Amino acid sequence: MANSIPPSSLTTLLSNLASIDRRLSRIEAALKIGQNPNFGGAASGGGVPVQVPVGGSGVPGVGVPGVGGAPAPAGPPAPGGQPPPPPQPQQNQQHPQPTPQQQQQQLAYQQHALTQQQPQPPIIPLEPPPPNFTINSRAAMQATLDAWTLPRGYSMRIAGAKVTGKRKVRWVCFRGGEARHHRPPVDPSVFVKAKEEGRRKPTTDRTSKKCGCLFKFEVIETAKDSDVWVLHYPNEEHKVHNHGPSTDTSDPRARKLPDFVSAEVDGWLREGRLVSQIQDELRRRGFVNVLNTDLYNRKRLLKKGENQLQGGNNQRGGQQQVVG
Repeated sequence: MANSIPPSSLTTLLSNLASIDRRLSRIEAALKIGQNPNFGGAASGGGVPVQVPVGGSGVPGVGVPGVGGAPAPAGPPAPGGQPPPPPQPQQNQQHPQPTPQQQQQQLAYQQHALTQQQPQPPIIPLEPPPPNFTINSRAAMQATLDAWTLPRGYSMRIAGAKVTGKRKVRWVCFRGGEARHHRPPVDPSVFVKAKEEGRRKPTTDRTSKKCGCLFKFEVIETAKDSDVWVLHYPNEEHKVHNHGPSTDTSDPRARKLPDFVSAEVDGWLREGRLVSQIQDELRRRGFVNVLNTDLYNRKRLLKKGENQLQGGNNQRGGQQQVVG
């Protein structure tokens, strides 16, 4: 009969194999933890590092690369027999910082969108600003008044100011005063002929919006050079309008765009964009009161300025040639 293994040796061998199996399981678990980006070399249960047996622990030839001082395996050699270059530290990508003008435009867009989304209190048409209505600066006076008056169907314009001592600014309704007819009426046949020939009709047929409205108030500085202003009505009859509320498109101030949007529109007009495309973009941003006529007039004004500038440059160039 062949030599048989004594039972005691067999028991010892099985015990060693079981010990090796347990250690291999620990090594496998340690490798999985090391490859998980959510762990920094420690288990998530309580931050206790996993103890991994390495070479010299009773398992000959077994070691975990990079753990407990064991050498990490070398990568594949580079072409030409040169060792691979050391890994370069990853640099964070630097994003360009927005300019102050871009930051201001973004803030204005956010404020305009927020104003459009916020629920507004009920508005009473032609409601006057309350007495002692406060304005924080002379520079913001027009914008502050517009924020109150335009949603209520009217707007204000400056009629005069006192600039010495305690300053004062007088404001009147944009429909105050009487219309002044500087030109005689145009015969209706002129309009018909212009329409048949495809020309623009004369603009002298426009009717004035002035109707003698007495609504007015004064904005008085609280103290000299304080730049804080309080609204005051001269008397009660100046707190009432004699006309109905204007629509969003009939009041020129209601159609006025913010300065940063107006600058964008000028750029689009110079690029040659269609008025319909500009209107779509303005409506998408919430500016729905602008008329096509406003854009065509602005386009004509920009073209006129460019022609005048070009004519002035040509004239100066001709003078230089004559002098030369």
